[in-house]
Amino acid sequence: MSDKSREIEEMEDEFQLMYLASTIVDGTFNFFKIERKISNVGKPPFDLKDMIKLIFYGYINKITSTVELAYNAKYNHLYNLISHAIEPSDRTIRDYCKYFQSIYQLIMSFILIVASRIGLTDFEHIAIDGTIKKAYNSPFNIIKEKDISLLIRHYMVEELTKDEIKQLRRTARKFLYDKSKTDEEKVDILFYWWHLLDYSGQVSLALNDYDARLMKIKDKGQKYPKFSFNIQLGTDTKSKLICGVNVVQNPTDHYQIPALMNQILTNLNTKPNKISADTIYLTLANLNYLDNLGISALIPTSQQNRENSGNLPDNEFAIDYFDFDEYKNVVICPQNQELTLDGTYDAPPEKGGGNKIKAVYSNYKACNKCEFKGKCFTKNHRTITRYIHEVTYKVERLMASEEGIKEYKLRSKTVEAHNGTFKRIYHYDDIPITGLERVQNLMFTIVASYNLIRLFNLIKINKMDLFSVISSIRFISLM
Repeated sequence: MSDKSREIEEMEDEFQLMYLASTIVDGTFNFFKIERKISNVGKPPFDLKDMIKLIFYGYINKITSTVELAYNAKYNHLYNLISHAIEPSDRTIRDYCKYFQSIYQLIMSFILIVASRIGLTDFEHIAIDGTIKKAYNSPFNIIKEKDISLLIRHYMVEELTKDEIKQLRRTARKFLYDKSKTDEEKVDILFYWWHLLDYSGQVSLALNDYDARLMKIKDKGQKYPKFSFNIQLGTDTKSKLICGVNVVQNPTDHYQIPALMNQILTNLNTKPNKISADTIYLTLANLNYLDNLGISALIPTSQQNRENSGNLPDNEFAIDYFDFDEYKNVVICPQNQELTLDGTYDAPPEKGGGNKIKAVYSNYKACNKCEFKGKCFTKNHRTITRYIHEVTYKVERLMASEEGIKEYKLRSKTVEAHNGTFKRIYHYDDIPITGLERVQNLMFTIVASYNLIRLFNLIKINKMDLFSVISSIRFISLM
């Protein structure tokens, strides 16, 4: 293909993508009956649909700067075409992003409905994963609990000494020397910060984003936790479309499936048959939720995860090398000795409700004669403890089957790419948005634009006629 032909093809793709994006937004407004009430007082605002199209098309092209978007609205013919030649200022675009960005969840949902109706996927298997998005807050713009305590004492009990003032962080000293606020105003602010810390359960507060929480991030060289948000994603293993995105303040993934799944069920307007997730999601709260919905959970135990990934420990007497015989209810050690059930006990209740049974297995006689005393165990004999529950046992059996292992392998091919895409292509860590709600709406916008590009690529991969698809989208939007 010549350079000229390639250039023409790229221009055609760009125009078709813009046309598809415009049709999707029109369809979303029709399908969900989105209307904006306008006052007759003052200057008429820009048409909401045109503004949404402009911002949406900007995100599709990885443009998140409102200044750059305002420039394109004036001078780029495709942006001019999709938005019917409106020319908003960057400040106006910021306002529309702030007050109407939740509409992109509906756009995201409509794309998923379209993908299902035109036969691109059935959403049978959804893979779940979490990633960390750094908050838009300088690591130096924080205040600690001990600083707040000292400042409260300074204003309400006795003034701090020079040595105590030197102990304060720079932000606390800046607050102390701030002449723009009265002492009464400062005390109110300090008690508000104290309340926020008490609510969050943390000892540091991000002053630029009160909703952010300290979380460990996986970036190389990052030794200490940073103020961040936990982004939960649910992705269809067949189409690679993202079906749900939920932003939470909890730094761990243990109990995040119910909230994310509630959103996925709303977005899809249907129920998947299988959910796959990493071992960290293997909690009773998650499993009971999925079991009540009749959804199969593909979540391996730590031992199964190590076995499936070929990451077994070097120690030949690690628990990974002890096999459980379900039918005889015994544990078989590496020396082929049977450890029988000693007894069962109630394990401590889990967060989110429910508790497992603690089952202890041992064989004192066999251990007493074993040649590996001191290597396999250090005391009288070896004991193996299993924490069991009906629903966890069902998941464990499924993940031990060939079908479960095969289905679970689809997960790693599905969820890993998104994290790098959002970080390196959309640069979402650098977008100046703060607050849990606004970050959630930002993720709806990014995911909606990602799904639109994915939908466009699926149409091309499956050699579907774009204009026939667009006719179908218009028909779906009227249903």
